Amino acid sequence: MRCKILILLLFTYSFLFSQNEKFPQYPNPVKIPISLSATFAELRSNAFHAGVDIRTQGVEGKEVFAVADGYVSRIGVSPYGYGKVLYITHNDGFTSVYAHMSKFNKMITDFVKDKQYKDESFDQNIMLKENEFPIKRGDFLGFTGNSGSSGGPHLHYEIRYTKTQEPVNPLCFGLKIKDTKKPVIKGLAIYPLENSIVNNNDTTIYLNVNYNEGVYSLDNSIFTVSGDIAFGINVYDQADGANNKNGPYSIELFADNELIFNIISDKYSYNETRYINSLIDYSRYVKNKERFVRTEIDKYNNLGLYETRKGVVPVNQGDTIDMKYVVKDYNGNKSVLNFTLIGVKLHVDEIDDLVYDTESYYEVIDGNPLNITLKDFEMDIPKMAFYRDVVIETTLSDTMSNIYSDYVYHIGNEEIPVHKKATLRIKPKTDYIGDTLLYVALLNTNNEFVFLGNKTVDDYIEAKTNVLGSYLIARDTIAPSIIPVNFKTNSSISENWSLRVEIEDKETGIKDYAMFVNGRWVLADYDAKNKLLMYQIDNHIKEGDNILKVVVTDMVGNKNIYSTTLTR
Repeated sequence: MRCKILILLLFTYSFLFSQNEKFPQYPNPVKIPISLSATFAELRSNAFHAGVDIRTQGVEGKEVFAVADGYVSRIGVSPYGYGKVLYITHNDGFTSVYAHMSKFNKMITDFVKDKQYKDESFDQNIMLKENEFPIKRGDFLGFTGNSGSSGGPHLHYEIRYTKTQEPVNPLCFGLKIKDTKKPVIKGLAIYPLENSIVNNNDTTIYLNVNYNEGVYSLDNSIFTVSGDIAFGINVYDQADGANNKNGPYSIELFADNELIFNIISDKYSYNETRYINSLIDYSRYVKNKERFVRTEIDKYNNLGLYETRKGVVPVNQGDTIDMKYVVKDYNGNKSVLNFTLIGVKLHVDEIDDLVYDTESYYEVIDGNPLNITLKDFEMDIPKMAFYRDVVIETTLSDTMSNIYSDYVYHIGNEEIPVHKKATLRIKPKTDYIGDTLLYVALLNTNNEFVFLGNKTVDDYIEAKTNVLGSYLIARDTIAPSIIPVNFKTNSSISENWSLRVEIEDKETGIKDYAMFVNGRWVLADYDAKNKLLMYQIDNHIKEGDNILKVVVTDMVGNKNIYSTTLTR
């Protein structure tokens, strides 16, 4: 289902509105001017953005309201992801989502708090029935915030189909922004595919795009090519009153005025979100942190955002093909980039078929599963783990000190995107078999260990990963740190309204945390990005002396306990 648009000229700029009656028109979820810091289906790390991010004037605490009748169907509380989040199922077939909130309304807050104390857990994922929390359009839900993995105060707002949970662009539901700015085209990539050339070369060329007086252009817009050619474009969009770089609404590519490729950001499925790594030039992103949207579609890429899927242009000697990119935002502002392909004769030297040493290279063909077996190492790669046929090189090295496997296992490289997680097992050095402090680590480009897992399977340590690279066994012997922030050990807290402690584990990360007052578990909000555990003082703190205890455990079981007596 796609938003149908009607172009209306108003005050010298265009607005596009959904004209499809199947999309109900909702009021805004906040009563402040709408300005977006992120758009729907915007390109993120390993995922598309599932909603829009509404700016909240740089602060928390703006009121949030329900956009339609329905009921609260799910409540989430987490130090990661969406943080404090509400899901409201409406009577019209859609569900609205309000994420990164700082606080729910009193009724929901009290309900969640009772559940947290019952479970003795800050983290919650509560599924509710229709009659538990009925909601009317305009009901107060709580306050905007910065909880979870948020990068600053804002409201993440989503609309989903209730039946499928597919996210839909909220701009189709009447959320309007002032936007007179055209999308920005930063770069163009031209990809010669197998046995093809561009400007007498068989490697990709990346070009900066010029902008002058409303027109995008290249230093040289004519390219001599031969064979099958694909393209990539690096773009972003901005709205009035905001400097942040958002994603565009649509990208179209024309060859001699025929539409051969386009994507439209109306809806997608959550099980498609990792296909972003096939949509973009993944290698370029890993190396340069630039996202080029590719027109070549890998044969195992099932992303639904594609509308037209003919993004490869065959060019023969004597051809002249006029190419045109058109990039639009939701309000109809558009930017255009033109260039021309001139077909030339292809001179290809005879190429011998590559023969791979099966002890060093593994081929993944037709989406088949693969088992890689090396000395004291196994890796099970599931079916359809890659977006195309790949060749994975494997090597072993034994020159790294302070590791607890005999080798570092180099499996492919981080420039090969992986769609499904592989399971890997590494056998520790003989003297450390059975050591509970061991874990499988990915060695990143900064030579840092990244925790992957520590499950024991026979004499091996097992983990799962969707990143290729260098793996090893590491050992974490250091317990997490616990540091008081707004009070001192064995001190008076008569002036405090909260108790805050910083908790951190620099190697494997925090697995469990808990705070106790006078031997009883108390609710402490965990803000993982700021490493902060905060308990709002309530009736668990009595007049006189109180014993505070904080217990934090890392991913391999190292535990730290902080205890002190605080006087009120």
